[in-house]
Amino acid sequence: MASGKTQAPETLNMLTLLQRHRRGEILAEADVALQDVIAAITEHGGKGKVTLTLNLKMEKGQQISLTPDLRFEKPRRPMATGIYFATDDNQLTRNDPQQDWVADDVARRRAGDRDDD
Repeated sequence: MASGKTQAPETLNMLTLLQRHRRGEILAEADVALQDVIAAITEHGGKGKVTLTLNLKMEKGQQISLTPDLRFEKPRRPMATGIYFATDDNQLTRNDPQQDWVADDVARRRAGDRDDD
């Protein structure tokens, strides 16, 4: 025989919600993202960010749908700077077009074009 009392519905705090949503999938993904960001900061310096947004929407049946959005930013290895010169026809070259080009005597000799023969 039922006592007439109903059990109060379980309420979820933030941590419990994240642990139970899709069997903890978002927490697992956030943990991996956090580790990736920390690894990148350790390797390259700089700063990173992990952002978890919980998108909530009231549905027709008075249910609230929750769609998480996990994003992260991690520092990357800086690209090295290269030095080039612009030619008269707007192309890039490693050699300064304003200076006379001097043949590399060592390279020429290795190629077999020797002046002392």
